[in-house]
Amino acid sequence: MLSGRRVEEGEAAAERIRLAGADARFVRADVGVEADCNALIAAADARWGRLDILVNNAAVIALEPADGPDAAQWDEIFDVNARGAWLCCRAAIPIMRRQSGGRIINIGSTMPWRGRINRLAYTCSKGALHNLTHVLARELLADRILVNYIIVGWVATPGELALRRTVGDLDRLEAADLRAPLGRLETPEDIASGVAFLASDDATHITGCDLNISGGLLA
Repeated sequence: MLSGRRVEEGEAAAERIRLAGADARFVRADVGVEADCNALIAAADARWGRLDILVNNAAVIALEPADGPDAAQWDEIFDVNARGAWLCCRAAIPIMRRQSGGRIINIGSTMPWRGRINRLAYTCSKGALHNLTHVLARELLADRILVNYIIVGWVATPGELALRRTVGDLDRLEAADLRAPLGRLETPEDIASGVAFLASDDATHITGCDLNISGGLLA
């Protein structure tokens, strides 16, 4: 089950998965909206009768100094990055309990550890997501629901490229690529490999873990 706010892109991604031989469906949802979170999780349960893996990957980021974000911008970032993840977890946990287990994988950031400037709301929201991960990991031990956090550095996603174009800052992205500790920025595929591991049968004894896929940024 894929989800996002952009229907055309989501449907195209689901079709690529179907062409590769797997069942896939796209459901449009904005995780900043409580009803959308509940409907998304319910749709997965209705489609397959279970929910084994929840990946909370949605995020909003903005370039804002410490005195820059207004309350509405702060709320939007927290609604998606922290509250949305909690809402999806809240809807998924009863289903995972019913089937005696599951995996929750939260996509985080290096910023709670290194305090990037001009990212106040984003950094705080990812810190909240980190705390959510560890509280749930402890609370859900008896339910065999494993909850983990992936520390992500700077990934050159389409969204990041679009943000850089908007502010005329593509040169900084290219410079960061050259300065990255391992010689390049992360790719979505790097992060996907970590998600696949935490969702696999090789990770049945891992919970409350911070899996660092930041290319050495926290080394």
